[in-house]
Amino acid sequence: MPAVSVVIPVYKVEPYMARCARSLFGQTLEDIEFLFIDDCTPDRSIEVMRAVLEEFPQRKEQVTVFRMPRRSGQAAVRMQGLALARGEYVIHCDSDDYVDADAYAALYGKARAEDLDVVTCDITVEQDGREIERIDGECTSVARMLEGRERWNLVSRMVRRPLCAGVAAPAADMGEDMVISIQVQLKARRTGHLARPLYHYCIREDSLTRREGREDRVARRDSLMKNARLVAGLLEDRYGYAGDEPEIVRFKYKCRESLAPLVHIPEYYRCWKETFPEVDRRFLSLRNCSLEEKFWFTLIHLRLYRPAKRVTDWFRNHRRSDS
Repeated sequence: MPAVSVVIPVYKVEPYMARCARSLFGQTLEDIEFLFIDDCTPDRSIEVMRAVLEEFPQRKEQVTVFRMPRRSGQAAVRMQGLALARGEYVIHCDSDDYVDADAYAALYGKARAEDLDVVTCDITVEQDGREIERIDGECTSVARMLEGRERWNLVSRMVRRPLCAGVAAPAADMGEDMVISIQVQLKARRTGHLARPLYHYCIREDSLTRREGREDRVARRDSLMKNARLVAGLLEDRYGYAGDEPEIVRFKYKCRESLAPLVHIPEYYRCWKETFPEVDRRFLSLRNCSLEEKFWFTLIHLRLYRPAKRVTDWFRNHRRSDS
């Protein structure tokens, strides 16, 4: 049994594959397996990975390439990776990103030293080769994950593999890491955090999460809502939540956010209203939401989000230019 299994989804990442593969094969942790899950990628991503692997002959026996029988999407690919994993711990790495050379040795070392079920790290966000943000990856509670105050990224979360057994599969590709991470966190006995940005998330303007068209926003909302409904159901059926806890109400409301800029259009306003409508009667009374969030909630209901956003952006830019 290897110490760590790394699950790497592969689909249309040819320009980024070499960088990712070198960062993986160059890990200082020797006892590791790499599971490349080929989601029927139409480009040369796998060939690029194999070419890089020639630079690391000692890693060849540690690499498995599994080709999905058909294009299946991110959620199914992640679940396939978990099914194949044999390691004591498992973690994911997206193939358009990369990791520090000692990332998995550092996470595994902390997990073993402190007998942790889950250990997380920070994330560096990069664009055009430049660092633009550092994300605190610490996770302390499911409630804070639901409220959006703590991250549910799988790529910065090393998990003791038995915790992944029996997790319900995500229902869609947007928010698939949320579905898995929340279930794992609910099972975890001990968690820890390594306050180092070991994972490098590289922004791609062509990715689904970056597209700003109307249809793209609605597609993200529909996909996220499927997974949010799944999580809400699991919390009630398996873990004894009543469904009206403040963190769950806030969680449901956050699923609407991608539609906020479109509520001036009647069909998208209806779509926004139909996304967990039970939230409306409770949101303004929540103590775990700021006055600013409640302000924007009210403006959206009045379909004034767009003009208000323009005004606030203008003032923000004006102050920045003055300084």
